[in-house]
Amino acid sequence: MKEHLGRGLSALIPDKEEREDLKAHLSTLPIERIKRNPLQPRLVIDDESLMELAESIKANGIIQPIIVNKTAGSDYELIAGERRLQAAKLAGLDSVPVVIRSVDKKEQLQLAIVENIQRKDLDPIEEARAYQTLVEDFSLTHQEIAQIVGKDRPTISNCIRLLKLPVEIQALVSEGKLSSGHARAILSIDPEYQLLFAQHIIKYHLTVRQAEEKAKTFVPQQEKPKSQETNPEILKSLEKDLHKILGLKVKVKERGGKGKITLEYSSPEELKHLKELLNTLRRD
Repeated sequence: MKEHLGRGLSALIPDKEEREDLKAHLSTLPIERIKRNPLQPRLVIDDESLMELAESIKANGIIQPIIVNKTAGSDYELIAGERRLQAAKLAGLDSVPVVIRSVDKKEQLQLAIVENIQRKDLDPIEEARAYQTLVEDFSLTHQEIAQIVGKDRPTISNCIRLLKLPVEIQALVSEGKLSSGHARAILSIDPEYQLLFAQHIIKYHLTVRQAEEKAKTFVPQQEKPKSQETNPEILKSLEKDLHKILGLKVKVKERGGKGKITLEYSSPEELKHLKELLNTLRRD
């Protein structure tokens, strides 16, 4: 089966030479008998595109059959064709054309991934989760997954790495506010600052290249703590106390938590008195 999966969707919809075999498996099933694939990697389908497909199905019918797997019971489980099945329901169809296959759970997930990826139906996070399921549940290596979906191993590994991002950033990627290229740039940042960097990319509309360069020097700006201003009454009281001690006119000014104390003398005698006072304090 793995060899066929490497061919992509041709493993699901046979080519010209295999059409006789297709006829043997082609059938029509009531929609209600087709159960959703629990391993379906695609979690979100755009409502607008789904309605467009439903209108097309109303006008032209379903051109490409849905792929289903016969379950142990009397029902059938979807392998590929999630959008077509949902659109058929919206179009009011009671039954749909199907190709019935007999595959195990691993092959079922692999086929679903292949279809969604080759049609670009998965967002980067859905794709990463699908690959991770193949790793964790079916013990496939990144190289084996690459062969299945027709991509190189580094691409698979980089995709799975996106799952190391905080869930808030994963959501931004799924929503299309950040690309997978942006996400990889964010991964190079200290985890403590990744969300701040993601917000920075969105705020300044950075390209992937710009984000990669910025990631090398990104340092989040820390807000300076607001300085606490001294109560003006305390400053006035300090001026009076110093005047009593020094016998001079005293002015205390403060701004932003910092300030200065100004002493004014009006005669040489007042300056001499201040010097004598300081000498006395120094001896003590």
